Amino acid sequence: MIVHTRRTRGRMPNFLVIGAMKGGTTALYRYLQPHPEVFMPPVKALEFFVAEANWRRGAQWYRRQFAGAGSNEIAVGEASNAYTKYPRFMGVPERIAAQIPDVRMVYVVRDPIDRIRSHYQTRVWQGDERAPIERAVIDDRRYVDYSRYWFQLQRYLQWFSPEQFLVITTDRLRNARIETLRLVYDFLDIDSTTIPDNVEREFYRSGDHPYSSLVPLKVRKALKRHVPAAKRAKELENRIFQVLNTARGERSAPPRPPIAMPSAVRDRLASMLQEDVRGLRAFVGPEIDGWGIA
Repeated sequence: MIVHTRRTRGRMPNFLVIGAMKGGTTALYRYLQPHPEVFMPPVKALEFFVAEANWRRGAQWYRRQFAGAGSNEIAVGEASNAYTKYPRFMGVPERIAAQIPDVRMVYVVRDPIDRIRSHYQTRVWQGDERAPIERAVIDDRRYVDYSRYWFQLQRYLQWFSPEQFLVITTDRLRNARIETLRLVYDFLDIDSTTIPDNVEREFYRSGDHPYSSLVPLKVRKALKRHVPAAKRAKELENRIFQVLNTARGERSAPPRPPIAMPSAVRDRLASMLQEDVRGLRAFVGPEIDGWGIA
């Protein structure tokens, strides 16, 4: 009697870009993709280790997202900033540790107050935030929590060693891009002499541009979570985008002026973030000093 076993497709990743939201994860994802020794799925943000997102799909589903990785692509990873959104999403480091305990993680962090401003601005533009900035960023703890980078890392350090993390800043990725990418390459043990063809492109401001996709955010999230193949989800989103553009006779929404952070609100946030910045500075080093939070 022949017993047929179902072959497991794909593999588990060996690195993750874990955030921060509005910090440059999309930029790093785009810069890493062209490297011949790197494989990242065609759709960013698989969010597998988030219970409220794709954890229920199971490990085999997650493996299949990396089925396209070839033998020469030795650094296999994904980028999901939801992995550093504690306490909104609980249990993420524990799930990662249970599935891929030797994984390496890259955390892209941005001036925490500027990240809050960008986060607020995006939510306003998407129609998800109606409160004025001076009230919203204080009353809704998500704004501050997602900028408390040391607070987020401490959760991971209960399960992983410090050597498994590389923390880089958005400013460094923007102003010293090749040097920073080589630092990431070395961390991932891949060829650090390779320079991506898109190195001159600016992706780091992707969340700050004064226009947004014409596909509503809720629709995009539903596509990502409910269409089985990630690539098909992206293709479907692109088709919807094209149809809406044709119907409206435009390529993007009209430009909108950026939202400023009042100085009094900035001072209050700086006070709230002070201890967290000190903890991160002790972990990372003096490059964090440029944020203006003592």
